[in-house]
This record gives sequence, structure tokens and C-alpha cells, in this order.
Amino acid sequence: MQEHLRKLNDINHKLRKEIRQRRGEGLNDLSIDHLRGLEQHMTEALNGVRGRKFHVIKTQNETYRKKVKNLEERHGNLLMEYEAKLEDLQGGLVDNEAAVALADGASDNEAAVALADGASNLYAIRLHHGHNHHHHHHPNLHLEDGFGAHELRLP
Repeated sequence: MQEHLRKLNDINHKLRKEIRQRRGEGLNDLSIDHLRGLEQHMTEALNGVRGRKFHVIKTQNETYRKKVKNLEERHGNLLMEYEAKLEDLQGGLVDNEAAVALADGASDNEAAVALADGASNLYAIRLHHGHNHHHHHHPNLHLEDGFGAHELRLP
């Protein structure tokens, strides 16, 4: 047991000495050959560390490029969806407004309005120019002698 303990202490002492030398400490007693060997080991270790570092950077760079490409594609798709919905909304408002006006036979004394809410729902409101006697057909809509939005009020 004593012999085994002595061997372990020697190994521990050598490892501590090697660690100090790799830190640049305790080099005064080393021969030129030992210094060259230490330098070679440290160069190899440094090259291994640099190689791993560049591999990690390259992998992260590729991952971020893929994420950016994915986000750019998602942005483009969302932009196209937005533009398509905007065109549908604008086209639907004009087309539906004209269709409601034509279908209802709007005259000079009437107006038909269609509103799309962006969720494929269409609301048609027919406004009659005239007096308050028309409000009994539309209990939630009151007109005050005209068509303007400022003249509409909900009870």
C-alpha cells in the first residue's frame, strides 16, 4: 500500500509540474530539448483548440444562415398573403358595393353600401334618403335627413 501511495504521489507531482510548465511557470531548469518538446505539445494543443473553435463558428454560422433564410421566406409568404388579402378586400369592397347597388336598384334617393371586415364576411346596409319614417324598417339605424356618416347613430 505504501509503495502504491508513493507512485500515486509521484504521478501527482509530475502532473502538477507539467501543468505549471504549460502555464509558463517553472521553465528555468528545463533544457532546450525539453522546451522544444513543450512548445511542440502546446502548438498541437493550440491547433486542436483553434480547429474546434472554427468548426463551432462555422456550424453556428450555417445554422444562423438557415434561420435567416427561413425567416426571409416566412416574411415573403406573409407579405404575399397580406397583399392578396388587401387586394381581395379592396376588390371585394368595390365589387360588392356595385353589386348590392345594382341588385337593389339603388336610385337617386337611395344608396347601398357593402363593407367587408377582412374575414370573408360581407355586411350590406341600405340607406334611404328621406325622413325618419324609414327608420321603422331598420330599428337600430336612425337617419337625420341625409346620408353622411355623421348623420347615422345607433340607439
